[in-house]
Amino acid sequence: MRLNVPRAVRVGHSVTLECDYDLETAPLYSVKWYRGPDEFYRYVPKEEPPTRVFPLPGLHVDVSPLIYTDL
Repeated sequence: MRLNVPRAVRVGHSVTLECDYDLETAPLYSVKWYRGPDEFYRYVPKEEPPTRVFPLPGLHVDVSPLIYTDL
């Protein structure tokens, strides 16, 4: 697994978070993102809908450019 997450972001600027993984033949269970102790994004392929966004003050999640691929 490889995470691409900036250490800091200026207020009002956008950032892209990346999680690259290779599970070989195992199915993906979930991907979850947190800011501190608070979960703000969850992807669970077997749930409907598979993507959930949890509101946090000062954080906007744009799910339109999301790409899910197996490596």
